[in-house]
Amino acid sequence: LSAGTKQTIDTPYHGLTLIIFKQGQHYPLILGEQSFTLNINNADKLPTFIGSSENEFIYKLLTGAEASPGQYDFALLMIEAKELLDSSSSIHTVAELKAMKEKFHTFVRTHYQNLQHSDMLMRLIGQYFMMHEYIDYHIKGAPASDIQVQYKKAVIDGVGNWLEILKTHIPEHEIVNYCISLYYNRGMVALASRIIANFRDVAYCPGSLQKSVTLPKGLSVTDVNGNRKGVLNDFENNVVISFVSDDCPVSMVETVVKARQLAARNKDAKLIVVPLQPLSDKHLAMSRMLTNGNMFFINDEKWSKVSLPKDIRLPFFVNIARAKL
Repeated sequence: LSAGTKQTIDTPYHGLTLIIFKQGQHYPLILGEQSFTLNINNADKLPTFIGSSENEFIYKLLTGAEASPGQYDFALLMIEAKELLDSSSSIHTVAELKAMKEKFHTFVRTHYQNLQHSDMLMRLIGQYFMMHEYIDYHIKGAPASDIQVQYKKAVIDGVGNWLEILKTHIPEHEIVNYCISLYYNRGMVALASRIIANFRDVAYCPGSLQKSVTLPKGLSVTDVNGNRKGVLNDFENNVVISFVSDDCPVSMVETVVKARQLAARNKDAKLIVVPLQPLSDKHLAMSRMLTNGNMFFINDEKWSKVSLPKDIRLPFFVNIARAKL
């Protein structure tokens, strides 16, 4: 938006949204059934509203100003969720963790129908798992290694809790993928992999099951730096092909783990990634999670746009020695 101009946004969506400008400023907004006008006069000052007393109300609450009384249930719920998030950062003991987790469970169970119309559900779950890292798990007399055992058990139990709470609202594979992403995005592949191992039946991204794959022999293969390493037909034995999607954390975690396993068994083994979207930094980041191992990428723009299969259940691996090329 240029200064002095207007823009109309028409959407059927009701709930919490966020307007973000390239310069960095961002404005949370509550969208209801009624239209309203948002006026932004200066990036250093709060916006003003015409026809939206609920947005005026939440902005005053967020800034500590005195707000006019009114029945603003959704705004109050967002404030309550924010306060719950803030209160969770001061816990230190296992008992406090247990009590705070129950607060999160109860809050989401009670308010799911409204929370689903905001990013608060994802933020609450993200903070829920971050809480595990605030805790001293040491038990007097127990070996130091027991700390990691207790920490990992608490994380796995947490995933199970959210599956139980949300499975009637959200597909289980989506819940597990989101929990996995919280650790994969921080480079904690081993813990992400442990979640997969404990919830294997729902640790996938839906699509058609594949038994074999047909790939053109002339597909271009590059390394993580974009250097061309030939075509697919140049790679023979000791090669595994992995199909991945950048919106399927399970596929990326399993690919990194597979590459590590291949390297441990045979330093000459290679893993070739076939991304189901145009090759991006999200895909390339997998290679940076390897201390050793040979990971390469199919990077063929023409084939990706025209012939790349999209509907594949992930994760999906193929041994190139048995693949139909």
